[in-house]
Amino acid sequence: MSTPDEAELCYPHLGNSSCRRFVRSHSVSVLLHIILSSISVLTVTLNLLVIISISHFRKLHTPTNFLLLSLAVSDFSVGVIWIFLNLLIDGCWFLDPEVWLQ
Repeated sequence: MSTPDEAELCYPHLGNSSCRRFVRSHSVSVLLHIILSSISVLTVTLNLLVIISISHFRKLHTPTNFLLLSLAVSDFSVGVIWIFLNLLIDGCWFLDPEVWLQ
């Protein structure tokens, strides 16, 4: 078995050849990060606005709005998770404890 190029590996110092980095141009990578980060921040912000408004105003406590509240909470949690998944665009998980401890 041949050794892969070290430029394609996420963590060549760990000797793990299973984690490969996707090679993209810098401008495409920056544009992709900006678009996906803005979508996730917009999702989190707007759903937080819905959650706060339905929870705060007593007049909005109707069964239909509670359904909307539960949908907003689930969409908010997906948006928060998506913020962390944006780190995986290049194919590498940067929050691994083994990497930070060395």
